[in-house]
Amino acid sequence: MKKIVLVIFVIIILAALGFGGWYFFLRKLPEGMVCKSTANCETGLKCANKICSSGGVGSSCEIKTDCDGNFCVNNKCTEGKKNDACLTYKDCGTGLFCKTGVCSDPPSYSQYFNKIVISKMKLGIPPGPNNMPVPTTEFKTTDALEIDFTGVKPTTTGKGYYEIIDPITGEVLFSSSGYKIEFQGRDVGTGSDLPRVVGKGEFDFNFYYNNELVYTTVITVTD
Repeated sequence: MKKIVLVIFVIIILAALGFGGWYFFLRKLPEGMVCKSTANCETGLKCANKICSSGGVGSSCEIKTDCDGNFCVNNKCTEGKKNDACLTYKDCGTGLFCKTGVCSDPPSYSQYFNKIVISKMKLGIPPGPNNMPVPTTEFKTTDALEIDFTGVKPTTTGKGYYEIIDPITGEVLFSSSGYKIEFQGRDVGTGSDLPRVVGKGEFDFNFYYNNELVYTTVITVTD
């Protein structure tokens, strides 16, 4: 009788050990569980940021490619839709921009101007036949930057300035608020050696009229 009890006890122990081994070493983990590699996760999931992830909205991610054609923000997959979280404009869908960490509609300047044009020019030479502005958002450090406001409304009287923002950290790298542009109800333009000042990189360019953000775009500066 004792032998039978002992055999049953051994069988139970072995079964428990077998189940424990399966649970801890062989069991495939569902989405949201902590993992060491994709091999730990159920079929169709991958181990992203040490979490089993399907790549769907809200799933864990480290980089954009961890998500199914979406965006990766703060280690979560998003769709880049309006009101979704963002760190830079690259985290938002077409036509949206990142404002204070949220994908938002772009600002509008239509009540003040008909058009804002950013161009490049030769550095150190005043505008003229030998130095015509070329509309672009891509500059070299040896270029000058020109901003022209056309179709300025007669009621547009006030001051404006622009800022260059690091799209990753949100840090203001340059601001022209110390020498603002004067608007007096007519077309106006201004220039700067800004590409040389901020150096190489990709930056958010924001323009403010009477301290209201009315325009944003992305400029790139290379050697």
